[in-house]
Amino acid sequence: MKNFKRLTAMISALAMLGTLTACSSDDGIASEAEVTSATTAPKQLSEEEQAAVQEVEITDEKLENGTVKWLATYDINPDKGKPKLFALELFETKYGGKIEYIPTTWEKRYTDLSTLVLGGTAPDLFPAQEFDTFPSKVVDGMFQPFDDYLDFNDESLWTEGAKKLADAHVMGGKHYVAPVNTDSKCLMIYNKKTMEENGLDDPAELFAEGNWTWDTFRDMCFEYCSREEDKFAYDSWYFETQFVLTTGVAPISMENGLVKSNIDSAELERAENFMYELKKADLPLPKAEYDWTEQPQRIAEGKTLFWPCATWALWEADLSKFGEPGEIMFVPMPRDPNADEYYLPANMDAYALCKGAENPEGAAAFIKCKLIAEKDESAIAITENQYREDYGWTDEMFEMWYKVRELTDANPVVSLHMGLPSEVAAIVDDSIKQASFNGTDWNVTRETISGLTQTTVDELNQQITEQFS
Repeated sequence: MKNFKRLTAMISALAMLGTLTACSSDDGIASEAEVTSATTAPKQLSEEEQAAVQEVEITDEKLENGTVKWLATYDINPDKGKPKLFALELFETKYGGKIEYIPTTWEKRYTDLSTLVLGGTAPDLFPAQEFDTFPSKVVDGMFQPFDDYLDFNDESLWTEGAKKLADAHVMGGKHYVAPVNTDSKCLMIYNKKTMEENGLDDPAELFAEGNWTWDTFRDMCFEYCSREEDKFAYDSWYFETQFVLTTGVAPISMENGLVKSNIDSAELERAENFMYELKKADLPLPKAEYDWTEQPQRIAEGKTLFWPCATWALWEADLSKFGEPGEIMFVPMPRDPNADEYYLPANMDAYALCKGAENPEGAAAFIKCKLIAEKDESAIAITENQYREDYGWTDEMFEMWYKVRELTDANPVVSLHMGLPSEVAAIVDDSIKQASFNGTDWNVTRETISGLTQTTVDELNQQITEQFS
């Protein structure tokens, strides 16, 4: 089982890399020429890799309609020199499939989706990895369930983590999001040289000993940080919400098909108070003093201890901002010592099926190809080679990634607060960060947002009961 989990861990990141491309700020649906004008030719799979695709056994017949329309801020088809996805080659070869890209912008993606759905020209697939398609957009009639086209009980298809995340997006007994893999939403990237020069324990060794916890993380930060020496504990935009999720309790979750607010929970209070204490001690990088701009180069300079971020931060050709080759390492988020399990915030490569989709069968076939690629050894080997050659990953980094993926698959935690109506979602998301960003006491923040959040949840649940029961 351990080796199988390691194999399934290897393939997903290339797919997820595409989900994290920067969003345009233009208004309206971006023209394809605008989006692709700066691209270079994609890397094609080698003959050996194409042969590996041919060896994959799929008993389904080719699609009568192979075109799947994809509305997103990024294209599944490769560009800018990126390699072609194994799953895409599989979809094209085995099903006669094709992804038709409909470009949009971050600001207009839901407006564009609504326009297309109401106009009777709905796309088939929409990205769901931002955790904002569910539940309110489902209630608003933008998406339909996958269950008529995908078997969510087929253990040969779904990995452990993907199935758990699919089950976290259920309404009326139906699945409205199809995750094809899981990864950690946040890693603690660090420079081993900085740890050694400051007499600190290597977090990877603490993790191996089962002693990488909130407590050891806090002690390390206090020992290292010094305003006089311009040394701070952590930077980036990915810490606060992900830290809360290590308690195993999300600000917003689903329970028995209904939305649940956990804003008043003891777990959130404990996590927020922990971050509040770090801020009061002047440990996080003071972003306001840096024009609210990230400073990743400080990791290599030995001036910031941790860079909390998702795995994509390590999918770059130049990692020198974190240090020299062999110095860069990462661990998962520290374990909550009061939790019953080692919970980790989960990321996912995931899809939503648009209401009125013209080709739901084709959409399901593409998702099957993505799921198959998660377990195919040839696809896994392609990914590993990409990491080693293009990103400079070491054996040590691979070993840690395997372990983090196993933990995430076992106990993935996500919050659905971004799936609330957008105005409330923004308030909740910003409020979670205030203890660490601005040193705001959680009791004050909670009193400000608790009533609004519960009212929003109650209204959603009334709509869910009326529409889906």
